[in-house]
Amino acid sequence: MTLLVDAPAGRHFAQFHRDAEGQDRRRDTLTDSALAFVEAGLQHGDSVLVVVGADQRDRLFERLAAGKFRPHSLRDPGQLSVLDAGAITAQIVAGGQPEWVPFRNAVAPALSRLQPSGRDTRVYSDLTNALWQAGNTAAAIQIEDFWNVLAATYRFSLYCGYTMDTQSEYSYAGPLEELGRTHTDILGTPDDEQFGVALDRASKEIFGISLTQMAGVSRQEGARRFPSGQRTMLWVKRNLPMSTAQLAERARQYFRDNRA
Repeated sequence: MTLLVDAPAGRHFAQFHRDAEGQDRRRDTLTDSALAFVEAGLQHGDSVLVVVGADQRDRLFERLAAGKFRPHSLRDPGQLSVLDAGAITAQIVAGGQPEWVPFRNAVAPALSRLQPSGRDTRVYSDLTNALWQAGNTAAAIQIEDFWNVLAATYRFSLYCGYTMDTQSEYSYAGPLEELGRTHTDILGTPDDEQFGVALDRASKEIFGISLTQMAGVSRQEGARRFPSGQRTMLWVKRNLPMSTAQLAERARQYFRDNRA
């Protein structure tokens, strides 16, 4: 939570949430985290750029309005700017792959408008989430790299929200290590911590040892940024691929038992 709240400039971090859009709002941890990031920025007097789809925007603004901030009134002074992720994606993704110039032209003007105020700037984006969910992981990674290039010109912190079932072996079939490479940090959630404990229990039962420490010494730079449970799953997928499904299923059972 500290990084979400403090969000120092130059940090580009992501977080994976198991809640799919449209689920019970009491379990909408993606919006919870986005709210913590955006609300803390407004409280600190930062400028905030939000790049989201319409549904996520509405959920976030509803939560902001339930507190002391009124999002629409903040947009006039220039402290809060909102861009539509769907519209930007349509502009920048050509032939399945994003292009740098349309991306820069879509995002840089908003950053330019916010930064002359002298405030720190923070950006919340789910721009890559829809691409990742649609299976266009290469485009998602490219856009994360574009953000890093833009950060060489504009000073900001960036929080990227993803919806992904990190307890499913299928999530680790994609290039998660590459996604880790593009970020300075991958934030954990309380579910990640509990699933990491369940993975340790499952790996001891299946292999006779805990795999957490082995995964912790991974030479893959991108993998080292992940919370321990996700890092363990990445290690197993790479080193013991035939055991990934068995380990994930056993750990999910222990996770469910602990929450019952």
